[in-house]
This record gives sequence, structure tokens and C-alpha cells, in this order.
Amino acid sequence: MHKHNVYIMCLYKGGEIMTNSGEYVRGFTNYIILSILSNFDSYGYEMSKIIESVSEQNIQLTEATLYTALKKLLIDEQISSYSGKNKKGMNRRYYQITPKGKKELKSFRKDWIMIENTLSLLVGGSFKYSRENRK
Repeated sequence: MHKHNVYIMCLYKGGEIMTNSGEYVRGFTNYIILSILSNFDSYGYEMSKIIESVSEQNIQLTEATLYTALKKLLIDEQISSYSGKNKKGMNRRYYQITPKGKKELKSFRKDWIMIENTLSLLVGGSFKYSRENRK
């Protein structure tokens, strides 16, 4: 199994979803970006708006976090970039996923199923554990 560095932190505190919780998804930022770019090419501001919209404003990445991740993905050749115009005719730097990025995202998604299931069991408290024969 491919190993991914993932920082897992809880989005909940006192039973309420925390707002401005970009720090809680920091370990997932690259995969969120790759996932967006697997659907369509995009630029930084648009990606931040997609994240905010999908998370119902619960996750807001700082510009520094987003562009640091984009820079790392470019260096790792998981994404590439090109200049283009948005719908309003403004020049933007668009990003697109590369074959290497698609391969990394596919590998992470396989691991994500295990991560998500394990977290659901542990955090949800529905895991089974026997203390018999334990010292």
C-alpha cells in the first residue's frame, strides 16, 4: 500500500463545526487541489471559492497555504500551469493535473477509504476491542 503523509485532526470542538478550519485540512490540501483539478482546470481564487462553497464556509484556506501547496505540486510535477482568461476576461494562471498527479490522487483515494473507515470507527466509538488475555 502506498503511504501518504496525512495529518488527521478533528473538525469538531464542543459538538460544533469549527469555522476557518483550514489548519485542520492542511495534510489534505494537496489532495483537495488534485481532486478539483481532476474535474477541470482552475486558478487559485476559484479553487479557494470551491473549497469554501463545498464545505459550506467551514473550511477556508489562507492564500499562503493554497499557493504554497500549488508551488509544491508544480515542483513535484503533479500539476502544470498556463496563462488564460477567466469568464470576465481577466488574466489568470490556470493549473491542470498531470498524469503523475492523477496517479498520486488515485493512490490516495484508495488509502482514503481505509483512513475514512478507520476514523469513523475510532471517533464514532463503534469499534470492537476485547481486553481478554491482555495484561
